[in-house]
Amino acid sequence: MAYPHPVLSRLTLALAGSVAVLAAAPAAAANKSYHIAAGPLSPALSLFAGSAGVTFASDPALTAGLSTRGLQGQFGVAEGFARLLEGSGLEALPRGGDADVYVLRKAVAAPAAAKLAAAEATMAQVTVTGQGLGSGTEGSGSYTSGAMKTALRMDLSIRDTPQSVSVITRARMDDMGLRRLDDALAQTTGVMVGQMDSERTKFYARGFDINNVQVDGMPQGANAPLSDTVLYDRIEVVRGATGLMGGTGDPSAAINMVRKRPGRTLQGSAGLVLSRWNERRAELDLSVPLNADASVRGRTALAYSERDSFVDMYHERKTVGMVIVEADLGARTLLTAGVDFQRNTPNGSTWGAVPYWNADGSLANMPRNFSLTAPWSSWANRQHTLFGSLEQRLDNGWKLHLGYARNDSRNNTTVVNGGAGYPDPASGKGMTLWSGVWGEGKSVSDNADLYATGPFSLLGRRHTLIAGWNGSRQVSNSYGGEALHSYPDEIADYRHWSGNIPRPTFTPDGSRDETTTRLGGGYLAGRFNLAEPLTLILGARLSNYRTETEAYNGAGARTGSSGFAESKNETTPYVGVVYDLGEKWSAYASYTTLFNPQTARDKDNRFLKPESGTNAELGIKGEFYDGKLNASAALFRTLKKNLAELDKSVPRGFLLPDGSQPYVANGAGITVRGVEFDLSGQLTADWNVNAGLTLLDAAEADGRRAVTTQPRQLLRLSTSYALGRVLPGLKVGGGITAQSAIYGESWYGRPTAPKDAPVARLNQAGYALVNLMASYDIHPRLNVQLNAANLFDKKYYRNVGFYDSVLWGEPRNISLSLRSKF
Repeated sequence: MAYPHPVLSRLTLALAGSVAVLAAAPAAAANKSYHIAAGPLSPALSLFAGSAGVTFASDPALTAGLSTRGLQGQFGVAEGFARLLEGSGLEALPRGGDADVYVLRKAVAAPAAAKLAAAEATMAQVTVTGQGLGSGTEGSGSYTSGAMKTALRMDLSIRDTPQSVSVITRARMDDMGLRRLDDALAQTTGVMVGQMDSERTKFYARGFDINNVQVDGMPQGANAPLSDTVLYDRIEVVRGATGLMGGTGDPSAAINMVRKRPGRTLQGSAGLVLSRWNERRAELDLSVPLNADASVRGRTALAYSERDSFVDMYHERKTVGMVIVEADLGARTLLTAGVDFQRNTPNGSTWGAVPYWNADGSLANMPRNFSLTAPWSSWANRQHTLFGSLEQRLDNGWKLHLGYARNDSRNNTTVVNGGAGYPDPASGKGMTLWSGVWGEGKSVSDNADLYATGPFSLLGRRHTLIAGWNGSRQVSNSYGGEALHSYPDEIADYRHWSGNIPRPTFTPDGSRDETTTRLGGGYLAGRFNLAEPLTLILGARLSNYRTETEAYNGAGARTGSSGFAESKNETTPYVGVVYDLGEKWSAYASYTTLFNPQTARDKDNRFLKPESGTNAELGIKGEFYDGKLNASAALFRTLKKNLAELDKSVPRGFLLPDGSQPYVANGAGITVRGVEFDLSGQLTADWNVNAGLTLLDAAEADGRRAVTTQPRQLLRLSTSYALGRVLPGLKVGGGITAQSAIYGESWYGRPTAPKDAPVARLNQAGYALVNLMASYDIHPRLNVQLNAANLFDKKYYRNVGFYDSVLWGEPRNISLSLRSKF
């Protein structure tokens, strides 16, 4: 956890005082404006109660299987509940005359209502709804969501959030066969996926790396493998800076994977997937009530897969799973606890990519399956996370939340790279092997999250406040030792490479380097209803950061320290404004500053200074078809200083002690401007669509184009249509992902080029990938689905310029899945 500091302590006391005073304030009953999409009734009621600032209690059996037409416009609390419940046969009434606590019951005629009045005071165990990270998307069948909390932790609709957001729902993941995080983000507005080798994948948005990856609002943990989506209900993406909630102000995006939650009835599914390159995958998902009234319930999700690759010698085994339990400790108290795990065991892992040029300066154009690795080369990873949370609803509409997660990630790495050098296509010479043997490394992080949020009254209007603290402590260890059989070795003829070389062995000597990083801070923010169409979100965060590496010898004695870096009392302000232009449209603006401590090191193994800068956004959002369709358009501008860039002054193959590349800080910074459009949801009851277009302009301080490896135009489109009127149970769909040309700048210059020649470029022309899907319900509980990715087998690079190398994207892939629900 973040270390104590006098200023932070004073801020924490101020937050606590604010919460105590405002929590006691009576709530006003003025009308408010609501934008709640049509869909399942239970999450809609939850979202409305949270926005209205009232506590809502119900028997879950009452709302099971029911839907609502949504709520658009200005309403009081009672009228809003009535509109949402139209046609359901239910009604929501204040409990015992308390206007801040509403109870759901079956609608009754007037004579019978009097008999129930006394019963309400002693009604049976009820469950408070609206206690998750936004409403779940499972079962909705929609490509959009009614609410999300990643941006501000408040119960806000997409329209009321003053930033560009996307939600990859469970329905879209299932339709498009998105089984890994990179699959999902490759179809997300404004997000680009890059890959350095078989195991290292990076994400980018708005010109910058995405480093803020969360699970249920908590940091994912260092060195985590690509997450499997079998565990998640949805993936929320907030583009732009979110430093108010997370302590780091990456202006790219924040990614939050929201776990599935247990249901109150027995339900489950099982699936089998077969894909090209011998992929075999099995899934199981089961939700079970654990007692008679389902006040305790559990869920488990498991997946096992094995696959080869279009790249020679590669094979991966992966096991992933989760167990989660929820318990209603009372009418207003929810306890959640669980564990998830993932184990990846690849063989034939690549370290680096393949050369772009031949020794004579011509394009190498290596085959897509080409790999200069060995069958034993591996970046193995295993990790697990213990997590839990406690949420308490108060009578006045306030909610207290306490969360904790402990992530343990361990890597075992023995890899070889045969891509160094420039090949001679005539003789097969010119390529050199490099190996990396680091034995086991581990990283353990403890994360805590505490906040309180709820309504308060001021000047006759109802507002919302959130105050909290979150922080993490991460301890990473790398172990010393000796690697036997040390490369580099020259490859005699790369054209006949088999990977038949000795595997290096690593003998630990007991020494280790331990890096401890602490990041934490308190925040205070309010959403103020300044006038009926105008709301203001105003807040600030105070953050502290500290990191240091300590060295220990084989006997366990401390021998020294290095890499010390510290930042105290960094203030991150946030301002957001939303103005309703009518029932369907809202205009918004937001501004924040950036503070992001860096883990990148320079060639002397010292941490770079934290990144800094500003982020501003202006846009318009709309809701259509009773909230079933969300649309947005945004203008954004970011200035980021001290940006980490690979240090091209070091010799080829130079690595830091931990095996990473050295970086330098771009002190003058980069300015990024852009336009973004996003559309998601249902055009009709049978037709889902998601579309996004990003136009980007990034420039160095001297006007040169920056981040040339990210496209200036990026298109994402996916859609599905249920053909029930033609053939019941049949659904078809597909998508397009397209981008403009990119290029990487050469590190060492094109072979045979004069020394004074302009900087050489590694080019990737613009391209488009087409995907198709079709699914059919053989039986109401049995579905078969076919997915085709890169249908026209387009050849393209997923990475250009990393050490003058390139990495091919995946060729056409066909997968067939069979899924049963019970």
